[in-house]
Amino acid sequence: MPFKPMTSSSVALVTGAATGIGQSIAEQLHEAGYRVAITDINVEQAQKLAQRLSASGANAQAFKLDVRLQSDIQSVFTQVEREMGPITMLINNAGLYPNHPSLEMTETQWDDVFDTNLKGTFFCCQAFTQAAVRNNIQGAIVNLASTSAFSARPGAAHYAASKAGLVMLTKSLAQEFGAYGVRVNAVAPGLIEVGKANVSTAYRDQFTTMVPSGRTGTPADIASVVSFLISPAADYVNGECIVVDGGFLTGRTLQRSKTS
Repeated sequence: MPFKPMTSSSVALVTGAATGIGQSIAEQLHEAGYRVAITDINVEQAQKLAQRLSASGANAQAFKLDVRLQSDIQSVFTQVEREMGPITMLINNAGLYPNHPSLEMTETQWDDVFDTNLKGTFFCCQAFTQAAVRNNIQGAIVNLASTSAFSARPGAAHYAASKAGLVMLTKSLAQEFGAYGVRVNAVAPGLIEVGKANVSTAYRDQFTTMVPSGRTGTPADIASVVSFLISPAADYVNGECIVVDGGFLTGRTLQRSKTS
């Protein structure tokens, strides 16, 4: 069950919300009573979701946002505030998860990941908190990190580094923004299966042997924790990164200890 917002006028802006985990977050927050700004670079898909959630557009609207562009962020945040009211909650979900071997990685590939996963998140946090200070409101931010911040794999040096940076960015901003009444936390998903199976049966079977919960995750698993972190129930939770992976990281630690 989603956690209820503090007021019926609470506006939650979700980046990368058209599909996958972002879509599930938008759906849960809308169900809980938030007015949801569904932002995505794929505005057509975002509009379909907004229409499904709120035919009148009163409680869910779609906006095109490329988080790699600071000018885009400023423009869209201003538009959301003008059309839906002050943004009280921000969920930074937009991200890239490519596979590029380090010996072959190009500068463009590196920059695309960092511009989206880290730089974009920072400037969204900045724009949100600037507006919160201006409007004299308290708020909450949740950044989507990853277990890759703590457990590396080949082909994802840029992704893992960006998500590790995101965890420390979360802690740093929590210290700075706390004085303005803005909490900043992160969620680190493990392997999450979105829609149709996105991993092979063989990989899933092998992977789940390292997961104490015995299964892969779902977008709803992540959305539920996000819903908690922006709710009044988490009012004293600040600067934390909650790992939601069924115990995967713990399982890896146990495996290493058994073989050492």
